[in-house]
Amino acid sequence: MRKFTAILISSLAAIAVQPFVFIASFGIPLAIAGDLSSLADVARYSFFPALFAIPFVLFVGIPATLILVHFGKLRWWLLAFIGFIAAAAPIAFSGPGGSPGYSSGGNWHGKYVDLVINGEPTLYGWLNHLESIFFFGLHGLVGATVFYVLWRRSMGPNNSFKPNPLRGSA
Repeated sequence: MRKFTAILISSLAAIAVQPFVFIASFGIPLAIAGDLSSLADVARYSFFPALFAIPFVLFVGIPATLILVHFGKLRWWLLAFIGFIAAAAPIAFSGPGGSPGYSSGGNWHGKYVDLVINGEPTLYGWLNHLESIFFFGLHGLVGATVFYVLWRRSMGPNNSFKPNPLRGSA
């Protein structure tokens, strides 16, 4: 029962932290740029990362934690690495670009650039893709870290049945 409670609390926290990571990732640069009107839009869409995180926590985070616990290898850095890779891998394998004849452009930190020309990614397309990989990986890393911290706190030693020694007896 104790392990189930630890899994439940840790999973809910790993999911609940995702909107805050999303708001920080987009909101801090907007606030620095002085565009506070867009913060409402960022906050409005911040629940989507939590929805997106649910299957990752259920199908990657919980099994990875249980396997690492079973083998006695549960460490923060290892779970954080697994979280980063699990979140970044789907984006990394998709790759930038498109079908022949497809072209697109976008905003690269305040400058309009071509991202894809005739289905081939440009340098900015690749940089944009790498930025997306790290953005999603950050979500996995933070979620796994929160999961680990709450797991350790929930599974820590239970001192509830240990009597307190009398003063002066030790």
